[in-house]
Amino acid sequence: MATNNTSSSNPRAEKMGDVLDAMSSGIAKTAANEPKFEPKLLVPTVKCAVPVVPSEPARELLTEIMLADRWVCSVARLQRWRTVGEGPQYLKIVGKVLYRLKDIQAYEEACLIRKVL
Repeated sequence: MATNNTSSSNPRAEKMGDVLDAMSSGIAKTAANEPKFEPKLLVPTVKCAVPVVPSEPARELLTEIMLADRWVCSVARLQRWRTVGEGPQYLKIVGKVLYRLKDIQAYEEACLIRKVL
């Protein structure tokens, strides 16, 4: 004789169904009470082809690693230049070597070779 496991003959299934019903109705009530999210534009709407992208602030001081990366050279080369007095001016603050951006740009301008005709 086969047993029928429907909710009417199984008290455990009835309790589980009641719990699931209570949970689903609670979720539905919570979802109905939550405020709807509406995105607000922080930038005024302007018709333009270029999207507004916040730019990263320019660094005023560069480490020797950052300068070596900028000039595609080794850190050892910058260290050697400092030893012999070549290269751009630098700062030494708390034992750390830093280069001012304006000094780097001035050195790059001074190294610029102009073709003479």
